Amino acid sequence: MNPPPAESAPYWLPFAIVGGFLIVFPTIWCFVVWLLSHMGGWQALTPRYASGSRPVAGTRHSGLTGMVGGVSYRSTLTAHLDTDGFFIEVMPLFKIGHPRLFIPWPDISDRKQRQVLWWKAEVLSIGQPVITTIALPSALLEAQDLSAGRAA
Repeated sequence: MNPPPAESAPYWLPFAIVGGFLIVFPTIWCFVVWLLSHMGGWQALTPRYASGSRPVAGTRHSGLTGMVGGVSYRSTLTAHLDTDGFFIEVMPLFKIGHPRLFIPWPDISDRKQRQVLWWKAEVLSIGQPVITTIALPSALLEAQDLSAGRAA
């Protein structure tokens, strides 16, 4: 007895797979990025600190590693340090659920040093009462006098 001949896949199957990937992957990506913004506390900061159309000012530092709450943003943050406070945003690929924020220096209620393996960070408690924390590289904030609200 000979087995029946194998049927070839329909000609449209590769197109359906590629088309499905082009729809499913971006949808999952957007959902995960949006979910991270909620888990770390970025969304909790948004009602009070979203910068909206406020012009970005200050010295720009891009490609930063930092944390918002417990969510790590490796080499995806951009911070603009100004005398009034700092702007923080993520690279465009992660923008969903992450509007640009402006945190005034007086709204930082606590500042602690933290060492994680090779990464030395300053953990800033944002808001009174504390909404969430933002950890940024210590070297970035060393020149800032947060208590006085102006550059050192």
